[in-house]
Amino acid sequence: MRYIKDVQTKYSYELVVCGGGMSGFASAISAASKGIKTLIVERNGCLGGVATSCMVNHLLGAKHVDSSTESLKKNISGLFDILADRLISKNYAIDPNKTALYDNPHGWYSTLAEGLVVSSEGLKMEMELMCKESGVDILYLSHICDVIKDESSISHIIVHNKSGLFAIEGKCFVDATSDADIAVYCGCPYIKGRETDGLMAPASLMMHLENVNTEKLRTYIRENNEHRFKKLIKVLKEKGIWSFPYDIFICVQLTKPDTYMINTIRQVGVDGTDGSSISNAIIDGRDESFRLFEIVKKHFPGFENSAILRIADNIGIRETNRIKGVYTLTVEDLIENRKFDDTIAISSYGWDLPDPNKPSIQPMEKTKRKNCYTYIPYRSLLPLGIDNLIVTGRSISVQRDALGPVRVMGPCIAMGQAAGLASYLSINSCCSYINIDITNLKNLLVEQNCILDL
Repeated sequence: MRYIKDVQTKYSYELVVCGGGMSGFASAISAASKGIKTLIVERNGCLGGVATSCMVNHLLGAKHVDSSTESLKKNISGLFDILADRLISKNYAIDPNKTALYDNPHGWYSTLAEGLVVSSEGLKMEMELMCKESGVDILYLSHICDVIKDESSISHIIVHNKSGLFAIEGKCFVDATSDADIAVYCGCPYIKGRETDGLMAPASLMMHLENVNTEKLRTYIRENNEHRFKKLIKVLKEKGIWSFPYDIFICVQLTKPDTYMINTIRQVGVDGTDGSSISNAIIDGRDESFRLFEIVKKHFPGFENSAILRIADNIGIRETNRIKGVYTLTVEDLIENRKFDDTIAISSYGWDLPDPNKPSIQPMEKTKRKNCYTYIPYRSLLPLGIDNLIVTGRSISVQRDALGPVRVMGPCIAMGQAAGLASYLSINSCCSYINIDITNLKNLLVEQNCILDL
């Protein structure tokens, strides 16, 4: 069946940012700060992406515990710090510098002490305020269906919302969809999932619990060295109580002392680019969350009087499409701690990308690196074949086993800030993304207090 419809151009912008998650938000703010007329097109009714719509209230990868000084060391600043400071000042976030590094309720592992714990509602509000202050326009509840392009550039994206089907014109476009949707629509080469079989890391539907006895929980963890409750789960498995395919329990205290994010469910076989697969995963995940809660309430110390506060409406997807870019960040780059002349962001997060079939297994966990830092080159953001498109977030050009340090929200904000400034240079110089002056880009990043070397 063939369907043909005329569409009108409803809006025209210099920069169109496709996706309003952490990376798209940073792209828009940084471009608008240089005077670029910018629009964010977002499918949800809020900014923040996984951090808000999926209730993953833990922004990771921006700081790391320096073992020699037992203090936090920054590897990402710029917009991340601006946003963090605003959130902390309004009690929308927990200041990680004020939590005990080796005994804290924010993930329980010292290596996660760098996480910024935020309030979803506060984050939504603050991101919108920053967009208003910067002059960024936002179009919510709008789905990008296709693109209009010639051989090497996009002229419009096709969007559908309650106004119908229409086109948005732009000079440059940022693909911050997390799934490389725009690059895929353009026919750019990409890889989905694991190179050998296309399988992807497990998905997770988040659950928040309230009325948790934090002191009792903390005491049990200390006395039993039970950071992820493997010992307790082993006992429950032997008794036939725990039947889930994962053997870890992850709880992160949120901005209220008795409220916790439960990041435990690991759903295998989910394709985050397939509508039916996502729908089924949400249905199954909600059912599994209730079953998990009943076990936790009955058997986990501190959770005896807890209650379900909320289960996310959207499922958290760790992995889908990755573009084949001008440069592909490799596992060897991470192992050797390679720096690049065009580094635009640094992550301090670990390998963290679960096996598609074994949710509690981290295939790269024992692979040693020279240190914990991942340098991300600008060229990895550039898809092949389209001059006025830049990709940011977890769908950049990276080997699958090197995706873990790249995909979390700290480096996504840093990449987004670089993509926005690159858009400014591209528009201002009337050149393609690949032909911008890298020295100018790095100078702009330094001016905005971004960290490009350690």
